[in-house]
Amino acid sequence: MKLKDYKKIVKKNSKKEDIAKNVIVAFISGGLVGVIGQAFVTVLEKCFYMPLNECYMYLMIALVIISSILTGLGIFDKLVSFCKCGLIVPTTGFSHAMTSSAMDHSSEGLIKGIGANIFKMTGIIILYGLVSAFFLALLKGVIM
Repeated sequence: MKLKDYKKIVKKNSKKEDIAKNVIVAFISGGLVGVIGQAFVTVLEKCFYMPLNECYMYLMIALVIISSILTGLGIFDKLVSFCKCGLIVPTTGFSHAMTSSAMDHSSEGLIKGIGANIFKMTGIIILYGLVSAFFLALLKGVIM
C-alpha cells in the first residue's frame, strides 16, 4: 500500500472534531479552573490572613496534588478528553505527565522503575526551564 492511499484511508476513517465546540469548552473549563483557583487564593488570604505570594504557592501545591491524585485514579484523562486543553495548564499538565510516567513504570520497582522514569516526559521542561532561568537571572544582573 502506498503512503498516499494510506493517508486517504486514515482521513476517511478519522473522527472529525468540531473545532469551535472544542475552543468554547476549553475556554469555559480553563476559566472555571481559574475561578476556582482564585477563590482558593482569596479564602487563604482573607480567612487565614496569609500573604498573597504564599497563597499562590499553596495553590500550585494543591493543583499538583489534585492532578496527581486524579491521574492515579484514572479520572484526569477522562476530564482532559472532555475539557481538551482547558485543564492542561502548565502546573496540572506537568503533574499529570510526571504521575503518568511513574505509574507506567511502577512494576519495575522504586529505583529502576519510578525513580529512573518519573522525569522521562518532563525532564526537558525542567532542563530548559533551569537554563532559561539562569540566563534571565544573568541578564537581570547585568542590566540592574
